[in-house]
Amino acid sequence: MEMHEGVVAERLTAFRWWKLLSAVSVGNIILWSGAAWGLVYEPDPYRLKQLALSGLYVAACAFRSFLPRVDLERICLWDVSLSSVVVGRTVATIAELCFAWQCALLLFKLSAETGVPAIAAIGETLLPIVIAAELACWFAVATLNNFGHAVEETLWSIMIGLVAFALVLYGRHTAGTILVPVGLLACAGAALLMLAVDVPLYVRRWRVGKRAGLRYLRIVDGLKDAVVRRRVTQKRADWQQEMLWMSLYFTAAVWLSLGIIFV
Repeated sequence: MEMHEGVVAERLTAFRWWKLLSAVSVGNIILWSGAAWGLVYEPDPYRLKQLALSGLYVAACAFRSFLPRVDLERICLWDVSLSSVVVGRTVATIAELCFAWQCALLLFKLSAETGVPAIAAIGETLLPIVIAAELACWFAVATLNNFGHAVEETLWSIMIGLVAFALVLYGRHTAGTILVPVGLLACAGAALLMLAVDVPLYVRRWRVGKRAGLRYLRIVDGLKDAVVRRRVTQKRADWQQEMLWMSLYFTAAVWLSLGIIFV
């Protein structure tokens, strides 16, 4: 009886977390819709591009909130076909490229405003870095090698560091803008999460697998495996290590994407 109650309590914890993420995602969709309505009467080409990219990011994060899954471990919360790892990873890849594109467009705009070509040069590096990060992620998902995730998060940290450096350059040529301190704070928080939490987590998992003699899959076999294999679980223990990054990713990162529209 006590064991049954413990299982129910664990599932309730995961379910409450999922409901919170889902509610926030609905709110984010409403926020984006409000932004879109406001821009109908202000056809600024830059903002319309940012709006479209942010819309894809908001929709993708909502999808991933409604149907959470962990790619390499092949776990998901709900047993539906859209919980496929390949489907979710494809949606995530599109979203993350859109976010990197948003950041690049922002840097191009800041470069044009200040006449500092170095800011635009940094902007040109963002998409290539994130494409490399996505390839590392897909490698990890296909082969079950967590080291690929560590490389992915490191590349994202480099991209964020470059954005922070560009904001510093921008701040030297402007005064009284809130963009620089807010942007640097966001960059610092994201980099800290990745370098202090995510990268050590994936390196630790990689080392555990290596000591256990884990055999990695070939890429083609791994992609086939990712299409069909998933383990449905509502146990808190299975989701606990993922809750922090998922919660921040599907809330704060989405708000940042929305905020970039109006910078």
